[in-house]
Amino acid sequence: MAPATDQSSGHRSLPASISRRRFLATAAAASAGLAVAGTVAQATAGGGTALHSYDRYGWLRGFSVVPSWGARIEEAWWFYDGARLREEVLLARQVHANCLRLWLEFSAWMARPDAVTTHFLDAVAAIDEAGMKTMPCLFNRWHDANWDYGGTYTEHLYRDWQPMLDYVRTVVQPLARDPRVLLWDLCNEPQAFDLGTEVNQREFEWLKTIAATVRACGAQQPITIGTMSGSNIDTFAPLCDVLCGHPYARDEAGLIALITAYGEQRQRHAKPLLVNECIPGCLDDQRRADCARYYARHLSEAGFGWMGWALREGKAISTRRDRYDANGLDNQGFHPFFLADGRLRPGLEFLTQQPAQQPPWEAGTE
Repeated sequence: MAPATDQSSGHRSLPASISRRRFLATAAAASAGLAVAGTVAQATAGGGTALHSYDRYGWLRGFSVVPSWGARIEEAWWFYDGARLREEVLLARQVHANCLRLWLEFSAWMARPDAVTTHFLDAVAAIDEAGMKTMPCLFNRWHDANWDYGGTYTEHLYRDWQPMLDYVRTVVQPLARDPRVLLWDLCNEPQAFDLGTEVNQREFEWLKTIAATVRACGAQQPITIGTMSGSNIDTFAPLCDVLCGHPYARDEAGLIALITAYGEQRQRHAKPLLVNECIPGCLDDQRRADCARYYARHLSEAGFGWMGWALREGKAISTRRDRYDANGLDNQGFHPFFLADGRLRPGLEFLTQQPAQQPPWEAGTE
């Protein structure tokens, strides 16, 4: 989720003879021997993806998933409930979603690595069972000053990175060649908008190492980073196969201006671009619905697609009416598309209509 002050911004089962625990152990052992690439060339894009490589993403339609029981990312995975998650992700199919952005985080994994890895793999299976792809988001760098959702903090970027790389290998390796994963989002909203300071350089070097680790795992899916707009996109573009924008303009004209800028960046970097988080929140249901309508239309027509923040009302900041952030219309960042009782939020009924564009795996173009 962009800072409040930033206006711009095929299921494959395991063989029956292999248990999940054994599979994870084998994958972890294999990944342990993979060296992290140490050069910029090895860390940058262009490694040759074999799965889900597309020039345009106008068909992309989905949501960020914040399980309703988690006030923080850690709670979502420590208290994981596969049955409840399956109920929640099915809501997205009512509005023809084809991908869900699934937030994970090192701080959740490090306390219970085996359990959280198993929970994560089950969540990918649940999304596949519902007929959608998964876009794992491995780290989060957006933080709310009052009701923080958790994630990685700047000071952590100055310590030993090895435990984080162990986390990345453990969760990426089992899915590196799995078509259920659309692409890997390394980090939600890194905070560097240039490389002019030591802090920004350090954040870039950290994500360069994360990108190299994902590629060293043999990931066949493209890599993106959940950047916002402007120089934030440009700064991390060398690490990405697919660029990413997070538009949160408060009116239609502002969105069109952002789309124009995104188009210029797509051409300049000669890489496709998608939007995996967008649409300002609002306490007023109809105003939010009107905003969602023009966002969905413009972003789809531009070839970027859209993934709304967030799927369902819950405990986390911006998914509840009494703890909204300032990233919305009239600074009222209440973002869910579905209410706590599972009803589609009033005014969003237009989303139940069949979209004009279908994902390649459904349109028969893949």
